[in-house]
Parts: sequence; C-alpha cells; structure tokens
Amino acid sequence: MADSTVYAESLIAAVARAFYEDDAIVLIDVLLRDKFLRDDADMAVRLKLQPKQLRRTLQFLQEEHIVKFQEVDDLAEGGSQASKFWYIDYHQALHSIRLRIHHLKQRLQEAELAARSSSFYLCPGYSIKRCNGRYTEEEAQSVVDYETGAFLCREC
Repeated sequence: MADSTVYAESLIAAVARAFYEDDAIVLIDVLLRDKFLRDDADMAVRLKLQPKQLRRTLQFLQEEHIVKFQEVDDLAEGGSQASKFWYIDYHQALHSIRLRIHHLKQRLQEAELAARSSSFYLCPGYSIKRCNGRYTEEEAQSVVDYETGAFLCREC
C-alpha cells in the first residue's frame, strides 16, 4: 500500500510542476510532505504568501479536485475558533488526472482527424488545369507508384 502512495505522490508532484503555477506547486509540495495544512494566518507567513493568495490558491486546487478540507471545531474542546485542515485526497486527485488525460487524448485524436481530413494531395497537372487530381490521404496512397515513389494521377 505504501508503494502505491509513493507513486501517487510522485504523479501528483509531476502534474503540479507541469501544469500549475509556482504558488500551487509550493502548496502541493507542502501537503505532500506534511500530509495536512492548517488554514491560519501563520501558515501564509511560513509559506511566504499573502493570506489572500494562500486562500485563492487553495480554492483553485479544490476546484481542480486535487485538495479537500476538513473543518474541525475547536470551540467544542475549549479552543478559540473553528479551523480548516487542507489535505490531498489521493483517490480523487488520481481520478481527476486520469479524466484530464482521457479528455486530452480525445482532443488530440479529434485534431489529428480534422487535420487528416482537411489535407488534400494535388496532382502536378492540377495546377495547370489538365486534370481534377485532388485526393484525400487514403486515396493518394492508392495512386502512388511504389517503384518510383511518384504520385500518379488517374486522369493524367
């Protein structure tokens, strides 16, 4: 079980460094090292971030489904206030990363298909109006002379 946690931590750290800004990377590194982060004014000072920037970055990471928080009521135990403890939910973060990779693959496949379908091969006789030699990629593969490698139009 510990091995899978190490792999999850390294994946989350790599994704953070690849796609997020410095503030988010710092927070993720702290959460990976310390496992939780108490949301208070001292934490912003320790991380050398403005409190507003710290909350904004934590909110962003929550919207990205990387971190979650747990509210702990210190008032019931004689404390002075309720506190939020932020942590990385490995299960949710890994599923979020998988979903993003899936969406990225789909977009790349759609872009490749669009690029392939919009490209045409023109016969040399097409430019001088001798023929109407426009071919898609699949059609062009059938009219290539494999011995010479030349593109042979059916009409020319």
